[in-house]
Amino acid sequence: MRFLNEHRGMLVTAVIAIAVGIASYAVVSSDPLAQRSRGSFTIDYSSVYEVDSDLIQFRQTEEIKVQMDEVRGICVGPADKLYIAGDQAVAVYSQDGVELATIRTDGEPSCVAIGNDQHVSPGRIYVGAGDRIEVFEPDGSRVGTWSVPDDNAILASIAVAANDVFVADAANRVVLRFDLAGKLVSVIGKPDDGGRTFNVPNTYFDIAIGSEGRLHVANPGALRIETYTFDGAMEVRWGEPGAAIDRFFGCCNPSYFAVLPGGEIVTSEKGIPRIKVYSEFGEFRSVVAGPSMLGVAQSELGDPRAVQAEAVFDVATDSRGRILVLDPRRKSVRVFERSIVEKSGIGFQPVNPEMWDRLPACRLAHDRLEAYPTVWDRG
Repeated sequence: MRFLNEHRGMLVTAVIAIAVGIASYAVVSSDPLAQRSRGSFTIDYSSVYEVDSDLIQFRQTEEIKVQMDEVRGICVGPADKLYIAGDQAVAVYSQDGVELATIRTDGEPSCVAIGNDQHVSPGRIYVGAGDRIEVFEPDGSRVGTWSVPDDNAILASIAVAANDVFVADAANRVVLRFDLAGKLVSVIGKPDDGGRTFNVPNTYFDIAIGSEGRLHVANPGALRIETYTFDGAMEVRWGEPGAAIDRFFGCCNPSYFAVLPGGEIVTSEKGIPRIKVYSEFGEFRSVVAGPSMLGVAQSELGDPRAVQAEAVFDVATDSRGRILVLDPRRKSVRVFERSIVEKSGIGFQPVNPEMWDRLPACRLAHDRLEAYPTVWDRG
């Protein structure tokens, strides 16, 4: 007993080390990418570096250079104008890449969103900068600045609906709902509410408005996308972990996503940088660009160092169904368009019935959508 008391700390440390070792072995040995060599494990990313060409249904048609030292976010507004957040400003470009204006911000912007044609004030600009939201009219004149409840907030994304503005706070792992006057209406994901919470291991925490007035939220630590009513009731969740092309890789993905005009969702991952298209309910549809197309070397895949942070690609979509990829390395917007329209199916494609049985929440949403067939008539 005396020995145990004198060496309690050492024994606890040893037990923890053994447990971590066993767990690590179990994880790595079960990973199809991991290989054993002379007693050590290596991860072979060669099988995921090049994407099957049959899955790629987009091609890059244009590249727009951005006159900024650092780019952090992209969105599309009315008339398909591009808004790029970076440095200490928001740069505005026409859909053809002509620079139209530069709006100076008080803080360094981390995200930007624009009121669309259904918004009470179409073209109004909402910028997340530090722990505040800076609001501008379309001509760049300042409307005001909104505060968020927590001074330590990290504003990762903004989504604008007709009468609501949603802000994702990665530091506190919540989505804030504001009215158009900047008054906080509600919070989605508060732990003390007893409801669902978000797993956000880093600063990537994207949100977007989907069809029929619903809010899509990336739950990156859970490796899935979830869909909520504006009141915070979850309707749909989808996403599976893994390195396979139809899954989300690593600890926490997708990093970014955007919604196409027909409701399909475009996702962007880090670790294995790749951009893909899913149905609104998570059925994998196609690949926009894989790591090599994005200019990421195979040796960089899975690299947790700072250099990997520069290989995370924000995405946006415009009214023509183009996918706009913000390339932080090239300081540019790369424009991708569908190259195989008949296979991609911009409009309706049947959803795998097995999905409804696997995800009960989808069943509810499916029943709800059947009452609104116009959702599927688009495109």
